[in-house]
Amino acid sequence: MLPFGWISRRQGLHVIDLDSPWSPPRHLAHHTPWEVADVQWSPFAARDYWVVSTSNQKALVWNLEMKDSGAPIEHYLHAHTRAITDINFSAHHPDILATCAVDSYVHCWDLRHPSRAAMTFCDWFAGATQVKWNRQDSHILASSHDKFLRIWDDRKGAYPLRSIEAHATKIYGVDWNRTETNNVATCSLDKTIKFWDYMSQNDTPERTIYAPFPVWRARHTPFGAGLLAMPQRNDHDLHLYDRRAEDESQGLEPMPMVHRFNGHEDHVKEFLWRTRGSVQDFTDDRDFQLISWGADRMLRLHRLDEELLAKVGYVKGQRVKRTIPFTRRNAPYKSFRGDPSLGIKDTADIIGDPLYNMSSQPNAGITGLLSVGYGKQSVGTNRVWATQETSSPAMIGKKAQSLDDVDPISWMKGVKIGKRETSPSRMNHSVSSLLSPVLKTSQPWDTFDSLAEEITHLADTFSKVTFDNV
Repeated sequence: MLPFGWISRRQGLHVIDLDSPWSPPRHLAHHTPWEVADVQWSPFAARDYWVVSTSNQKALVWNLEMKDSGAPIEHYLHAHTRAITDINFSAHHPDILATCAVDSYVHCWDLRHPSRAAMTFCDWFAGATQVKWNRQDSHILASSHDKFLRIWDDRKGAYPLRSIEAHATKIYGVDWNRTETNNVATCSLDKTIKFWDYMSQNDTPERTIYAPFPVWRARHTPFGAGLLAMPQRNDHDLHLYDRRAEDESQGLEPMPMVHRFNGHEDHVKEFLWRTRGSVQDFTDDRDFQLISWGADRMLRLHRLDEELLAKVGYVKGQRVKRTIPFTRRNAPYKSFRGDPSLGIKDTADIIGDPLYNMSSQPNAGITGLLSVGYGKQSVGTNRVWATQETSSPAMIGKKAQSLDDVDPISWMKGVKIGKRETSPSRMNHSVSSLLSPVLKTSQPWDTFDSLAEEITHLADTFSKVTFDNV
């Protein structure tokens, strides 16, 4: 997965280099009165410059390598008559994209010919909330319409291959199993997560998780047998479940929660997994990081330790039974934070070091990458990935006040690495103001973990001084 993230809102997109979170983001301006329903980065190295976002009835395909002083939008996809609710890139073809909307239609687009949809499916009775391509079969996709799950085959015409009345209320989440072709998970506000084999002839789920909250999203983890659930309301945490049945019963008993990822002060709006490493010779040597974005305007990076991964059946270095498809294998390291229209070089052009080759180099790591632009001193962001003494470390990023001209020091002030806790009474006022809520560290309170923290401290101390270059 590429080392960057995105944040969307009505004024456009922010592109953040997650390996250098202290660096201000790139802003892609697109002012619209409509809420952004979804944003997705192309999963293919051949199209790593494509980002798709929604704007009411349209899907916008951004090209981050386009030299355009305005919004670098390469394609406008417009076929829906109501607001788009979900978008999804194919896991097999870099130019294939699916969209669904409140108008009940599911459109499949070939971005080599974007003027019209290549194929269309329709429920006719209820608007679509989710659409997802099968991760193993390139011809199969699923969509949700009210409480029904529809399975489509692009070789079978417009009639659904399978229809399942999956829940008692509207379905808000659909996710295919990463290794099993016929298995798909759904979730709903009826507080259940259900696992289906669409080739089965009955409408009985294989397993059911009964959650204590209405479930807005539920997705398989890219490791082990985990499933991460996002509440719709009344809960600000992400809940990790083990979807393996504990006994030989039919798997319908409530499953215990494995872990809660907390830290947000308002409900979580989206989450994604970030991976490092690969699977070679059937040996899984990957590390994982959870990224969450909440209504509290916080972007959090959560670390997963070995003990937590083992609880859902993953051990680094274990043998895998099936080949896991990778669409970014040997892809070059790119952040796309630089604006091509301004002649700003990308991180890859400066560093010249592929992300996937870092593990093979002695002492290579994120610290070296983050030293660029800060002389020989590390900015301390190696802790975003490295093991820490704190029990639940996270990086928290607040958006800067200005969308068009992001001030580097203002952005740095919103970046915290560590565990939030109450400010101790022994801290003086100046340090408490800088790090409030403060970070749990093993170092004395009068020292700084990074050059960025020292810069922000100086900016607060000398508030009337204007810095020409940071």
